[in-house]
Amino acid sequence: MPFHAIAVLSGDRQKTLPNRSEQQLLSEVVLPFVASGVITAKWGSTTQSYQVLELRIYETADPWDKKKGPLADQIKRKRNLYARFETRAQQLLGKNKPRAFVIMPIQGEKHGSQEEQRIYREYDERFEAIEKVVGDYGGVAIRIDKEHPLEDLVGRIKKEIRDCAFAIADLTDERPSCYFEAGFAEALGKPVIYVASKQSVARPGSDTKIHFDVHMNVHFFTNRNELRDKLRDAIAKNKDRLFAKEETTAPVG
Repeated sequence: MPFHAIAVLSGDRQKTLPNRSEQQLLSEVVLPFVASGVITAKWGSTTQSYQVLELRIYETADPWDKKKGPLADQIKRKRNLYARFETRAQQLLGKNKPRAFVIMPIQGEKHGSQEEQRIYREYDERFEAIEKVVGDYGGVAIRIDKEHPLEDLVGRIKKEIRDCAFAIADLTDERPSCYFEAGFAEALGKPVIYVASKQSVARPGSDTKIHFDVHMNVHFFTNRNELRDKLRDAIAKNKDRLFAKEETTAPVG
């Protein structure tokens, strides 16, 4: 059966998105709205983005045909199903899970030289290792990728740090942005787990050096297996603090 969405905009305006399947509505409308409060869709011949104040969703037995009258007549006395869609979207986005904000250098190039690709892969694989450990505890690891639009980057980083339960900071190669993000998290009272490889990624063979007072709190590792083990241990020892407002589960494996 078809679903129809009504997006309520500022100034008492409304936009309708009729005759969508359940999956279409979830992926194209509800997920973007829950994530950002913005919907991008084609209305008539124009594709445009709008800030949406409220989203209403209705199901009908038959598709809406505008020749037979306004949509409002067809959905009259129908129940608003938005809450059901919102719950599903939050599950997919990890909105109800503890969020660990991952701070790490943005280095290397996915399609650059062999050396640039090596550096890029290393940090990607480190994130995957962190993601697995955090996921084992029922959380979700969040990383702001370097391909995110620059004009929104700082604001997005600050928002994710504010929303996170704790942060994990990889201080390898001492990027100033990593110290800034870790300092911002600490200033907000967020717990921060510091990690770093014993040797530089960008300069193989060179030891990693860590600035001043965070040095004694860094979990150093030699490879990704050791990173997983040390991170798992750090979370296990501090899980009551890290997941203070969330229900936790024991890690798997």
